[in-house]
Parts: sequence; C-alpha cells; structure tokens
Amino acid sequence: MFGQSADDIIRREVESVRARRVILDQLEGGPKSGSELRESIRKDMMAQTVRTRGKRVRPDEFRVSDPKLYFNTRHLESLGIITSVKRSQQRIFSLNPHVVQAVRRVLGIERPKCMVTSLGGPEDQRRLMRWVFRDSRFAPRVIHVVVEGHRFSKGVAKNLERYVPDDRSQRWEGHWHELPDDIVGRGVGASHGDLSATYSEIERLVLDALHDHEVVVNLTYGPPLITMALALVALDYSLTAVFLEGLTGDRPDIVVVLPRGGGV
Repeated sequence: MFGQSADDIIRREVESVRARRVILDQLEGGPKSGSELRESIRKDMMAQTVRTRGKRVRPDEFRVSDPKLYFNTRHLESLGIITSVKRSQQRIFSLNPHVVQAVRRVLGIERPKCMVTSLGGPEDQRRLMRWVFRDSRFAPRVIHVVVEGHRFSKGVAKNLERYVPDDRSQRWEGHWHELPDDIVGRGVGASHGDLSATYSEIERLVLDALHDHEVVVNLTYGPPLITMALALVALDYSLTAVFLEGLTGDRPDIVVVLPRGGGV
C-alpha cells in the first residue's frame, strides 16, 4: 500500500474507473455474482448516457463483456479491496471486511452508528453517557462495552441507563462484554494479559456489527490492554477511532485518531 490509507487507494480507483465505483457500491450491500455486477454496470452506463446526452436510450445498445467485468474485479482483488469465491457455476464477489468502512466514507454511504468502547471502572459510565448525550455527532444505535471482568464483578452496577438525563429517552441498545483474567490479566505484579486474545474478542464484535453499522471505536476510557486492542482493530479495519479530550463548552473536544485526516 506504500503508506497510502485505504481511503486514498479506494478514492483513486473509483475516480479513475466508473465501473469500479459501481462494483464497490453494489458490494457494500452484500455479496454479488458476476452477472449481478455486470447488470449493475450496464444500467449505470445507460443512466450516465441519458444524463450526459439528455435523450432516451435503447437497452440493447449497452453490453458489459466478461473481459471488462473481470479485468476490473481482478484489479480490485489484487489491491485487497474485494474477494471472490467460486460457487457452482458462479463467481461470488464480496468486499474485504477490512475496507468496508473506507468504501463507505469514499462513496458517502451512511449507516447507523455502533460505538465500541471500554471503561476503566464503573465510574466511567457517567462520563461516557455525558459525552453521548452532549455530542450530536454521535447518536449510536448500539453501544458495545468491553471491560475487565474483575473490575465489574458481581455486585458492581453495569447500568448505562441510570445516567440517561431525565429529559432524554434512551436511544440505543447496550451490550456488555466482560473479559476474563486469562485474557486481560490483573495488572502490575500479576498476569499481564493476552493482547492477541483481547484483539480477537473485539474483532468478533466488530465483524458482527460491521454489515449494518458504521463502527466507531472510542479510545478514551479503557485500561491499556483493551485500549491497545481497540486501536489495532480500528487500524486493521479502517474504522473511525476517537479520543475525548474534554467536555468543556457546548461541543465536546474530540480528536479523530483514525483515519488519517478523517472526521466525524
């Protein structure tokens, strides 16, 4: 990739070849066969012709050959943007999950937000909710909270709803994920945890959410191991990762850590 971001590479491809934009737009909605992609490209060619020439067209005048389709799909596969598998007589194409969110950013496709966050302790629940309800840029439909299990043991309240302001209604669903000590460790002087296992737990959450949501990773509150795993998953899957610097004034101070030059 030569230091380029996924967004940069995808932007270059969709701006240079119209058919590649159509392919990625179609695959963002789910896997497609070669014949489905070919038909979508053909319809787009017709629509572009009508738009530029301002006249009706005959459908039989437009055809997308197999070589044209597969030249573009092979090129996108070589860049790691899409993947394909042979099923029966059809080749099925899909977006590489690692670039799904980058494709959405480039094509301007919006999905409901899902926040994946961690908390260092029960007291961070209040801080998280103050941010969520004060920042109009974030209206998550789902919040996944990944925590060290020993810090949220039996008897410790895990209840984000209690911090919803009286004049607001809950607008999201929350899911808690308590990681055991053999994954996250117990801190200095004890087991130090397993970064790879922590990464795998968070990756699983992201992959489950990614198809229907824009996943935003919050790096503000968690313990070091979980925060590091969150950052690595965000980097590997081209997710927006943010850090809250403060809640002073009317607008929370957000640093967008990833993607480079990105925003929320």
